[in-house]
Amino acid sequence: MNSAIAQKAVPEDAKEHFKYGNYIDALKVYVKLMDKDPKNADYPYKAGLCILFTERDKTNAIKYLEKAAERKSDPDVMFYLGKAYHYDLKLDEALDAFNKYITEGQGTKIHEVDRAMQMVKNAQKMLQSPIDVTFENAGDKINTQYPDYYPFVTPNESFMVFTSRRKSGVREFDGFYPSAINYSKVINGEFTTAKKGNSMINSSYDDQAVGLSYNADKLYIYYDDIKSKGDIYEAAIKDFKFKKKIKMGKNVNSKGFESAATISADGNTLFFASHREGGKGGKDIYMTRKLPTGDWALPQNLGENINTKYDENFPNLFYDGTTLYFSSKGHNSMGGYDYFKSTWDPETNTWSKAENLGYPLNTTRDDLCISFTEDKRHAYISAWRKDSKGFQDIYKVTFNELDARQTIMKSKIIEMGSTDAIIDAFINVIDNRTQEEYRYTPSSKNGSFIIALVPGSYTVMIDAPGYAPLTENMIVKGKSDFISFMSKEFTLTK
Repeated sequence: MNSAIAQKAVPEDAKEHFKYGNYIDALKVYVKLMDKDPKNADYPYKAGLCILFTERDKTNAIKYLEKAAERKSDPDVMFYLGKAYHYDLKLDEALDAFNKYITEGQGTKIHEVDRAMQMVKNAQKMLQSPIDVTFENAGDKINTQYPDYYPFVTPNESFMVFTSRRKSGVREFDGFYPSAINYSKVINGEFTTAKKGNSMINSSYDDQAVGLSYNADKLYIYYDDIKSKGDIYEAAIKDFKFKKKIKMGKNVNSKGFESAATISADGNTLFFASHREGGKGGKDIYMTRKLPTGDWALPQNLGENINTKYDENFPNLFYDGTTLYFSSKGHNSMGGYDYFKSTWDPETNTWSKAENLGYPLNTTRDDLCISFTEDKRHAYISAWRKDSKGFQDIYKVTFNELDARQTIMKSKIIEMGSTDAIIDAFINVIDNRTQEEYRYTPSSKNGSFIIALVPGSYTVMIDAPGYAPLTENMIVKGKSDFISFMSKEFTLTK
Protein backbone atom coordinates (compact mmCIF):
# COMPACT_ATOMS: atom_id res chain seq x y z
CA MET A 1 0.00 0.00 0.00
CA ASN A 2 1.46 3.37 -0.96
CA SER A 3 1.64 6.36 1.37
CA ALA A 4 -1.10 8.22 -0.49
CA ILE A 5 -3.62 5.48 0.29
CA ALA A 6 -2.46 5.42 3.88
CA GLN A 7 -2.96 9.16 4.21
CA LYS A 8 -6.46 9.03 2.71
CA ALA A 9 -7.51 6.03 4.85
CA VAL A 10 -10.42 5.14 2.57
CA PRO A 11 -12.80 2.50 4.03
CA GLU A 12 -13.08 0.81 0.63
CA ASP A 13 -9.31 0.24 0.57
CA ALA A 14 -9.42 -1.41 4.00
CA LYS A 15 -12.31 -3.65 2.87
CA GLU A 16 -10.44 -4.61 -0.30
CA HIS A 17 -7.26 -5.54 1.59
CA PHE A 18 -9.26 -7.47 4.17
CA LYS A 19 -11.25 -9.33 1.52
CA TYR A 20 -8.09 -10.69 -0.11
CA GLY A 21 -6.33 -11.56 3.14
CA ASN A 22 -3.90 -8.64 3.09
CA TYR A 23 -4.26 -8.07 6.82
CA ILE A 24 -0.98 -6.16 7.06
CA ASP A 25 -2.13 -3.28 4.87
CA ALA A 26 -5.75 -3.53 6.03
CA LEU A 27 -4.65 -2.97 9.63
CA LYS A 28 -2.74 0.18 8.68
CA VAL A 29 -5.86 1.64 7.12
CA TYR A 30 -8.18 0.59 9.94
CA VAL A 31 -5.91 2.21 12.54
CA LYS A 32 -6.08 5.49 10.62
CA LEU A 33 -9.83 5.15 10.20
CA MET A 34 -10.22 4.73 13.97
CA ASP A 35 -8.40 8.02 14.46
CA LYS A 36 -10.79 9.72 12.04
CA ASP A 37 -13.94 8.07 13.41
CA PRO A 38 -13.23 6.92 17.01
CA LYS A 39 -16.83 5.87 17.71
CA ASN A 40 -17.15 3.49 14.76
CA ALA A 41 -17.78 -0.08 15.94
CA ASP A 42 -16.59 -1.96 12.85
CA TYR A 43 -13.09 -0.47 12.61
CA PRO A 44 -11.72 -1.82 15.91
CA TYR A 45 -13.37 -5.18 15.19
CA LYS A 46 -11.67 -5.51 11.82
CA ALA A 47 -8.39 -4.22 13.23
CA GLY A 48 -8.52 -6.91 15.90
CA LEU A 49 -9.18 -9.59 13.29
CA CYS A 50 -6.26 -8.37 11.18
CA ILE A 51 -3.96 -8.97 14.13
CA LEU A 52 -5.45 -12.36 14.97
CA PHE A 53 -5.05 -13.52 11.37
CA THR A 54 -1.31 -12.76 11.08
CA GLU A 55 1.63 -14.49 12.72
CA ARG A 56 2.87 -11.79 15.06
CA ASP A 57 1.87 -10.57 18.52
CA LYS A 58 -1.78 -11.62 18.50
CA THR A 59 -2.33 -10.30 22.03
CA ASN A 60 -2.44 -6.77 20.59
CA ALA A 61 -5.87 -7.67 19.23
CA ILE A 62 -7.38 -7.58 22.72
CA LYS A 63 -7.58 -3.80 23.05
CA TYR A 64 -9.41 -3.49 19.73
CA LEU A 65 -11.77 -6.41 20.26
CA GLU A 66 -12.68 -5.28 23.79
CA LYS A 67 -13.62 -1.92 22.32
CA ALA A 68 -15.58 -3.61 19.54
CA ALA A 69 -17.39 -5.81 22.08
CA GLU A 70 -18.45 -2.75 24.10
CA ARG A 71 -19.98 -1.33 20.94
CA LYS A 72 -21.56 -4.69 19.93
CA SER A 73 -19.92 -4.38 16.53
CA ASP A 74 -20.55 -7.89 15.19
CA PRO A 75 -22.28 -11.07 16.44
CA ASP A 76 -18.91 -12.91 16.33
CA VAL A 77 -16.93 -10.36 18.33
CA MET A 78 -17.11 -12.30 21.61
CA PHE A 79 -15.84 -15.44 19.88
CA TYR A 80 -12.79 -13.62 18.57
CA LEU A 81 -12.24 -11.83 21.86
CA GLY A 82 -12.19 -15.26 23.49
CA LYS A 83 -9.56 -16.35 20.94
CA ALA A 84 -7.47 -13.28 21.71
CA TYR A 85 -7.61 -13.98 25.47
CA HIS A 86 -6.66 -17.59 24.71
CA TYR A 87 -3.57 -16.47 22.78
CA ASP A 88 -2.60 -14.28 25.73
CA LEU A 89 -3.06 -17.18 28.20
CA LYS A 90 -5.88 -15.28 29.90
CA LEU A 91 -7.72 -18.55 30.05
CA ASP A 92 -10.50 -17.71 32.52
CA GLU A 93 -11.34 -14.60 30.51
CA ALA A 94 -11.35 -16.71 27.35
CA LEU A 95 -13.89 -19.14 28.81
CA ASP A 96 -16.05 -16.24 30.01
CA ALA A 97 -16.05 -14.71 26.53
CA PHE A 98 -16.91 -18.02 24.87
CA ASN A 99 -19.73 -18.66 27.34
CA LYS A 100 -21.13 -15.22 26.69
CA TYR A 101 -20.91 -15.91 22.96
CA ILE A 102 -22.92 -19.13 23.43
CA THR A 103 -25.51 -17.33 25.56
CA GLU A 104 -26.01 -14.63 22.93
CA GLY A 105 -26.37 -17.39 20.31
CA GLN A 106 -26.31 -15.09 17.30
CA GLY A 107 -22.87 -15.66 15.77
CA THR A 108 -21.63 -17.73 12.86
CA LYS A 109 -18.97 -19.58 14.87
CA ILE A 110 -21.30 -21.52 17.16
CA HIS A 111 -20.15 -24.80 15.60
CA GLU A 112 -16.53 -23.94 16.53
CA VAL A 113 -16.92 -22.64 20.06
CA ASP A 114 -17.08 -26.00 21.85
CA ARG A 115 -13.74 -27.03 20.41
CA ALA A 116 -12.29 -23.60 21.20
CA MET A 117 -13.35 -24.00 24.84
CA GLN A 118 -11.91 -27.50 25.02
CA MET A 119 -8.53 -26.21 23.83
CA VAL A 120 -8.63 -23.54 26.56
CA LYS A 121 -9.25 -26.29 29.13
CA ASN A 122 -6.40 -28.33 27.62
CA ALA A 123 -4.17 -25.29 28.00
CA GLN A 124 -5.13 -24.95 31.66
CA LYS A 125 -3.94 -28.52 32.25
CA MET A 126 -0.74 -28.10 30.20
CA LEU A 127 0.30 -25.00 32.11
CA GLN A 128 0.23 -26.95 35.37
CA SER A 129 3.08 -29.25 34.29
CA PRO A 130 5.48 -27.41 31.94
CA ILE A 131 8.45 -29.19 30.42
CA ASP A 132 11.99 -27.86 30.93
CA VAL A 133 13.01 -26.29 27.63
CA THR A 134 14.79 -23.12 26.55
CA PHE A 135 14.50 -21.25 23.27
CA GLU A 136 17.31 -19.61 21.33
CA ASN A 137 16.60 -17.37 18.35
CA ALA A 138 18.62 -18.65 15.38
CA GLY A 139 19.88 -15.11 14.81
CA ASP A 140 20.38 -12.64 11.99
CA LYS A 141 22.05 -15.13 9.66
CA ILE A 142 18.83 -17.14 9.53
CA ASN A 143 15.95 -14.87 10.56
CA THR A 144 14.67 -11.65 9.02
CA GLN A 145 11.87 -9.17 9.59
CA TYR A 146 9.79 -11.34 7.25
CA PRO A 147 8.24 -14.75 8.04
CA ASP A 148 10.88 -17.50 8.40
CA TYR A 149 9.48 -20.96 9.08
CA TYR A 150 9.43 -24.75 8.47
CA PRO A 151 13.03 -25.54 9.50
CA PHE A 152 14.61 -28.94 8.84
CA VAL A 153 18.08 -29.89 10.11
CA THR A 154 20.32 -32.87 9.52
CA PRO A 155 20.88 -35.22 12.49
CA ASN A 156 24.23 -33.58 13.36
CA GLU A 157 23.06 -29.99 12.68
CA SER A 158 25.45 -29.52 9.77
CA PHE A 159 22.77 -28.26 7.37
CA MET A 160 19.42 -26.49 7.61
CA VAL A 161 16.77 -25.86 5.01
CA PHE A 162 13.75 -23.65 5.67
CA THR A 163 11.11 -21.45 4.06
CA SER A 164 11.01 -17.67 4.06
CA ARG A 165 8.84 -14.91 2.65
CA ARG A 166 11.65 -12.36 2.65
CA LYS A 167 11.81 -9.56 0.09
CA SER A 168 12.00 -11.04 -3.38
CA GLY A 169 9.90 -10.48 -6.47
CA VAL A 170 6.50 -8.81 -6.26
CA ARG A 171 4.31 -8.79 -3.16
CA GLU A 172 1.36 -11.15 -3.34
CA PHE A 173 -2.30 -10.37 -2.61
CA ASP A 174 -1.81 -11.10 1.12
CA GLY A 175 0.85 -8.41 1.47
CA PHE A 176 3.81 -10.81 1.72
CA TYR A 177 6.43 -11.75 -0.83
CA PRO A 178 6.31 -15.25 -2.40
CA SER A 179 7.63 -18.06 -0.22
CA ALA A 180 11.02 -19.49 -1.20
CA ILE A 181 13.34 -22.20 0.09
CA ASN A 182 16.53 -21.09 1.83
CA TYR A 183 19.42 -23.06 3.30
CA SER A 184 22.45 -22.68 5.56
CA LYS A 185 25.55 -24.77 6.31
CA VAL A 186 27.49 -24.94 9.56
CA ILE A 187 31.07 -23.65 9.58
CA ASN A 188 33.07 -23.37 12.80
CA GLY A 189 30.08 -24.35 14.88
CA GLU A 190 27.70 -21.70 13.55
CA PHE A 191 25.18 -21.49 10.76
CA THR A 192 26.35 -19.35 7.85
CA THR A 193 24.22 -16.57 6.36
CA ALA A 194 21.26 -18.25 4.69
CA LYS A 195 21.10 -18.36 0.92
CA LYS A 196 18.13 -18.75 -1.37
CA GLY A 197 18.00 -22.12 -3.12
CA ASN A 198 18.56 -22.22 -6.86
CA SER A 199 15.95 -22.10 -9.61
CA MET A 200 15.75 -25.90 -9.62
CA ILE A 201 13.65 -25.72 -6.43
CA ASN A 202 12.46 -22.12 -6.36
CA SER A 203 10.17 -20.44 -8.86
CA SER A 204 8.44 -17.08 -9.08
CA TYR A 205 5.49 -18.70 -7.28
CA ASP A 206 5.31 -20.19 -3.79
CA ASP A 207 7.81 -22.94 -2.91
CA GLN A 208 8.07 -24.34 0.62
CA ALA A 209 10.38 -26.88 2.24
CA VAL A 210 8.15 -29.54 3.83
CA GLY A 211 10.53 -32.46 4.47
CA LEU A 212 14.21 -33.49 4.44
CA SER A 213 15.73 -36.97 4.29
CA TYR A 214 18.05 -38.37 6.97
CA ASN A 215 21.28 -37.74 5.05
CA ALA A 216 19.98 -34.61 3.29
CA ASP A 217 19.97 -36.16 -0.18
CA LYS A 218 16.25 -35.52 -0.76
CA LEU A 219 14.16 -32.44 -0.17
CA TYR A 220 10.36 -32.49 -0.19
CA ILE A 221 8.68 -29.36 -1.52
CA TYR A 222 5.17 -27.97 -1.49
CA TYR A 223 4.69 -26.04 -4.72
CA ASP A 224 1.81 -23.69 -5.43
CA ASP A 225 1.57 -22.06 -8.86
CA ILE A 226 -2.20 -21.46 -8.53
CA LYS A 227 -2.96 -24.07 -11.24
CA SER A 228 -1.52 -27.05 -9.32
CA LYS A 229 -2.10 -26.07 -5.73
CA GLY A 230 -1.66 -28.77 -3.12
CA ASP A 231 1.00 -31.16 -4.45
CA ILE A 232 4.33 -32.48 -3.13
CA TYR A 233 7.51 -32.51 -5.16
CA GLU A 234 10.84 -34.24 -4.55
CA ALA A 235 14.28 -32.77 -5.31
CA ALA A 236 17.63 -34.57 -5.02
CA ILE A 237 20.49 -32.86 -3.17
CA LYS A 238 24.18 -33.52 -3.85
CA ASP A 239 27.04 -31.63 -2.19
CA PHE A 240 24.51 -29.03 -0.96
CA LYS A 241 23.35 -28.40 -4.53
CA PHE A 242 19.67 -28.87 -5.36
CA LYS A 243 18.54 -30.79 -8.42
CA LYS A 244 15.29 -30.12 -10.27
CA LYS A 245 12.11 -30.76 -8.29
CA ILE A 246 9.90 -33.52 -9.66
CA LYS A 247 6.23 -33.98 -8.89
CA MET A 248 5.58 -37.15 -6.92
CA GLY A 249 3.28 -39.84 -8.34
CA LYS A 250 -0.45 -40.36 -8.10
CA ASN A 251 -0.23 -42.61 -5.01
CA VAL A 252 1.17 -39.62 -3.11
CA ASN A 253 -0.51 -36.69 -4.84
CA SER A 254 -4.27 -37.03 -5.15
CA LYS A 255 -7.13 -34.89 -6.41
CA GLY A 256 -7.20 -33.54 -2.87
CA PHE A 257 -4.53 -31.56 -1.04
CA GLU A 258 -1.06 -32.73 0.05
CA SER A 259 1.08 -30.52 2.24
CA ALA A 260 4.16 -32.24 3.78
CA ALA A 261 6.23 -35.44 3.64
CA THR A 262 8.96 -37.36 5.47
CA ILE A 263 10.95 -40.42 4.45
CA SER A 264 12.57 -43.20 6.49
CA ALA A 265 16.35 -43.37 6.78
CA ASP A 266 16.47 -46.37 4.43
CA GLY A 267 14.37 -44.52 1.86
CA ASN A 268 11.69 -47.21 1.66
CA THR A 269 8.80 -45.69 3.64
CA LEU A 270 7.16 -42.33 3.04
CA PHE A 271 4.74 -40.53 5.34
CA PHE A 272 2.75 -37.56 4.09
CA ALA A 273 -0.15 -35.30 5.03
CA SER A 274 -3.16 -35.30 2.74
CA HIS A 275 -6.77 -34.14 2.64
CA ARG A 276 -8.41 -36.74 0.40
CA GLU A 277 -11.47 -38.92 0.14
CA GLY A 278 -11.70 -41.65 2.76
CA GLY A 279 -9.88 -39.71 5.48
CA LYS A 280 -11.07 -39.05 9.01
CA GLY A 281 -11.66 -35.37 8.38
CA GLY A 282 -9.39 -32.51 7.43
CA LYS A 283 -5.80 -33.44 6.63
CA ASP A 284 -4.66 -36.92 7.75
CA ILE A 285 -1.26 -38.60 7.80
CA TYR A 286 -0.70 -41.51 5.45
CA MET A 287 2.08 -44.04 4.93
CA THR A 288 3.26 -45.73 1.74
CA ARG A 289 6.08 -48.19 1.00
CA LYS A 290 8.36 -48.34 -2.02
CA LEU A 291 7.62 -51.15 -4.48
CA PRO A 292 10.33 -53.18 -6.27
CA THR A 293 9.58 -51.03 -9.34
CA GLY A 294 10.61 -47.90 -7.43
CA ASP A 295 7.06 -46.57 -7.38
CA TRP A 296 5.11 -45.89 -4.20
CA ALA A 297 2.37 -48.33 -3.19
CA LEU A 298 -1.21 -47.37 -2.37
CA PRO A 299 -1.07 -45.34 0.87
CA GLN A 300 -2.57 -46.37 4.21
CA ASN A 301 -4.21 -44.02 6.70
CA LEU A 302 -2.31 -44.21 10.01
CA GLY A 303 -5.50 -44.57 12.01
CA GLU A 304 -7.30 -42.91 14.89
CA ASN A 305 -4.37 -42.94 17.35
CA ILE A 306 -2.78 -40.31 15.10
CA ASN A 307 -5.52 -38.90 12.86
CA THR A 308 -8.61 -37.07 14.08
CA LYS A 309 -11.53 -35.27 12.51
CA TYR A 310 -9.35 -32.15 12.71
CA ASP A 311 -6.19 -31.41 10.71
CA GLU A 312 -2.91 -33.33 11.08
CA ASN A 313 0.19 -32.08 9.29
CA PHE A 314 3.99 -32.16 9.01
CA PRO A 315 4.87 -35.76 9.78
CA ASN A 316 8.57 -36.09 10.59
CA LEU A 317 9.86 -39.62 11.11
CA PHE A 318 12.71 -39.75 13.60
CA TYR A 319 15.93 -41.50 12.66
CA ASP A 320 15.07 -44.61 14.71
CA GLY A 321 12.32 -45.39 12.20
CA THR A 322 9.70 -45.91 14.91
CA THR A 323 9.01 -42.44 16.37
CA LEU A 324 6.79 -40.14 14.36
CA TYR A 325 6.53 -36.46 15.24
CA PHE A 326 3.66 -34.49 13.75
CA SER A 327 1.35 -31.54 14.31
CA SER A 328 -2.36 -31.78 15.02
CA LYS A 329 -5.35 -29.59 15.80
CA GLY A 330 -7.01 -32.58 17.45
CA HIS A 331 -6.27 -34.78 20.47
CA ASN A 332 -5.51 -32.60 23.52
CA SER A 333 -4.14 -29.61 21.61
CA MET A 334 -3.87 -26.49 23.75
CA GLY A 335 -4.56 -24.23 20.75
CA GLY A 336 -4.46 -24.62 16.98
CA TYR A 337 -1.78 -27.09 15.94
CA ASP A 338 0.33 -28.69 18.70
CA TYR A 339 3.37 -30.94 18.38
CA PHE A 340 2.71 -34.63 19.08
CA LYS A 341 4.57 -37.92 18.82
CA SER A 342 3.56 -41.53 18.33
CA THR A 343 5.65 -44.71 18.44
CA TRP A 344 5.35 -47.75 16.17
CA ASP A 345 5.03 -51.14 17.88
CA PRO A 346 6.13 -53.84 15.40
CA GLU A 347 4.68 -56.63 17.57
CA THR A 348 1.15 -55.26 17.57
CA ASN A 349 1.55 -53.52 14.21
CA THR A 350 0.06 -50.33 15.67
CA TRP A 351 0.94 -46.72 16.43
CA SER A 352 0.68 -45.57 20.04
CA LYS A 353 -1.84 -42.96 21.09
CA ALA A 354 -0.61 -39.47 20.21
CA GLU A 355 1.32 -37.78 23.02
CA ASN A 356 1.35 -34.00 23.35
CA LEU A 357 4.97 -32.76 23.63
CA GLY A 358 3.97 -30.23 26.28
CA TYR A 359 4.04 -26.54 27.17
CA PRO A 360 5.91 -24.21 26.55
CA LEU A 361 7.12 -26.04 23.43
CA ASN A 362 3.46 -26.08 22.47
CA THR A 363 1.58 -22.81 22.75
CA THR A 364 -1.92 -21.48 22.13
CA ARG A 365 -0.82 -20.56 18.60
CA ASP A 366 -0.24 -22.89 15.64
CA ASP A 367 2.86 -25.00 16.28
CA LEU A 368 3.83 -26.57 12.97
CA CYS A 369 6.94 -28.46 11.87
CA ILE A 370 9.51 -29.68 14.40
CA SER A 371 12.89 -31.13 13.42
CA PHE A 372 15.04 -32.95 16.00
CA THR A 373 18.77 -33.58 16.19
CA GLU A 374 19.87 -37.20 16.45
CA ASP A 375 20.47 -37.07 20.21
CA LYS A 376 16.99 -35.53 20.82
CA ARG A 377 18.57 -32.84 23.01
CA HIS A 378 17.68 -30.14 20.51
CA ALA A 379 14.99 -29.38 17.99
CA TYR A 380 14.28 -26.58 15.54
CA ILE A 381 10.89 -24.91 15.26
CA SER A 382 9.36 -21.72 13.91
CA ALA A 383 7.39 -19.45 16.21
CA TRP A 384 6.53 -15.90 17.07
CA ARG A 385 8.09 -15.00 20.41
CA LYS A 386 8.81 -11.72 22.17
CA ASP A 387 12.33 -11.57 20.67
CA SER A 388 11.20 -12.38 17.11
CA LYS A 389 12.37 -10.00 14.42
CA GLY A 390 8.95 -9.43 12.88
CA PHE A 391 6.78 -12.44 12.17
CA GLN A 392 7.74 -16.09 12.73
CA ASP A 393 11.41 -16.76 13.42
CA ILE A 394 13.33 -20.01 13.58
CA TYR A 395 14.36 -21.13 17.08
CA LYS A 396 16.62 -23.79 18.48
CA VAL A 397 14.96 -25.59 21.38
CA THR A 398 17.04 -27.21 24.12
CA PHE A 399 15.48 -29.98 26.19
CA ASN A 400 17.33 -29.23 29.40
CA GLU A 401 16.80 -32.58 31.05
CA LEU A 402 18.66 -34.17 28.15
CA ASP A 403 21.21 -31.41 27.56
CA ALA A 404 24.39 -33.17 28.67
CA ARG A 405 26.59 -32.14 25.74
CA GLN A 406 29.68 -30.51 27.23
CA THR A 407 33.24 -29.87 26.11
CA ILE A 408 35.81 -30.83 28.73
CA MET A 409 38.75 -28.45 28.54
CA LYS A 410 41.97 -29.34 30.38
CA SER A 411 43.88 -26.11 30.98
CA LYS A 412 47.10 -24.76 32.43
CA ILE A 413 48.51 -21.26 33.02
CA ILE A 414 52.16 -20.63 32.20
CA GLU A 415 54.52 -17.67 32.16
CA MET A 416 55.64 -16.43 28.76
CA GLY A 417 58.96 -18.04 27.87
CA SER A 418 58.52 -20.82 30.40
CA THR A 419 56.76 -24.17 30.63
CA ASP A 420 56.26 -24.00 34.40
CA ALA A 421 52.67 -23.79 35.57
CA ILE A 422 51.46 -20.79 37.56
CA ILE A 423 49.57 -22.18 40.54
CA ASP A 424 48.66 -18.99 42.39
CA ALA A 425 45.95 -17.77 39.96
CA PHE A 426 42.24 -17.10 39.86
CA ILE A 427 40.21 -17.93 36.76
CA ASN A 428 36.79 -16.40 36.04
CA VAL A 429 34.79 -17.70 33.05
CA ILE A 430 31.71 -15.73 31.95
CA ASP A 431 29.04 -17.13 29.64
CA ASN A 432 28.48 -14.23 27.22
CA ARG A 433 24.86 -15.22 26.58
CA THR A 434 23.59 -15.84 30.11
CA GLN A 435 26.24 -13.80 31.98
CA GLU A 436 26.69 -16.72 34.39
CA GLU A 437 30.13 -16.82 36.03
CA TYR A 438 32.27 -19.87 36.83
CA ARG A 439 35.37 -19.64 39.06
CA TYR A 440 38.35 -21.98 39.04
CA THR A 441 41.79 -22.30 40.66
CA PRO A 442 44.70 -24.45 39.42
CA SER A 443 45.64 -27.67 41.17
CA SER A 444 48.42 -27.14 43.73
CA LYS A 445 50.09 -30.35 42.51
CA ASN A 446 50.43 -29.84 38.75
CA GLY A 447 48.84 -26.43 38.03
CA SER A 448 46.12 -27.84 35.78
CA PHE A 449 42.39 -27.21 36.03
CA ILE A 450 39.36 -28.70 34.26
CA ILE A 451 36.51 -26.63 32.78
CA ALA A 452 33.28 -28.18 31.48
CA LEU A 453 31.41 -25.90 29.09
CA VAL A 454 28.38 -26.25 26.85
CA PRO A 455 28.74 -24.83 23.31
CA GLY A 456 28.72 -21.05 23.32
CA SER A 457 30.77 -17.87 23.64
CA TYR A 458 32.80 -17.19 26.79
CA THR A 459 35.10 -14.56 28.28
CA VAL A 460 38.01 -15.92 30.33
CA MET A 461 39.65 -13.58 32.85
CA ILE A 462 42.78 -14.64 34.72
CA ASP A 463 44.48 -12.84 37.61
CA ALA A 464 47.75 -13.92 39.24
CA PRO A 465 49.97 -11.92 41.63
CA GLY A 466 52.93 -10.37 39.81
CA TYR A 467 51.42 -10.84 36.35
CA ALA A 468 49.37 -8.65 34.05
CA PRO A 469 45.67 -9.63 34.01
CA LEU A 470 44.60 -11.63 30.99
CA THR A 471 41.21 -11.42 29.25
CA GLU A 472 40.53 -13.78 26.39
CA ASN A 473 37.44 -14.60 24.35
CA MET A 474 36.77 -18.25 23.69
CA ILE A 475 34.30 -20.10 21.49
CA VAL A 476 33.16 -23.63 22.28
CA LYS A 477 31.85 -24.97 18.99
CA GLY A 478 28.53 -26.71 18.73
CA LYS A 479 26.36 -28.43 16.13
CA SER A 480 28.32 -30.62 13.70
CA ASP A 481 31.65 -29.04 14.80
CA PHE A 482 31.23 -30.09 18.42
CA ILE A 483 34.24 -31.73 20.11
CA SER A 484 34.04 -33.38 23.50
CA PHE A 485 37.60 -32.75 24.71
CA MET A 486 40.25 -30.08 24.19
CA SER A 487 43.38 -28.80 25.94
CA LYS A 488 44.47 -25.19 26.20
CA GLU A 489 47.30 -23.19 27.77
CA PHE A 490 46.93 -19.59 28.90
CA THR A 491 50.09 -17.46 28.87
CA LEU A 492 50.66 -14.57 31.31
CA THR A 493 53.23 -11.79 31.13
CA LYS A 494 54.82 -9.81 33.94
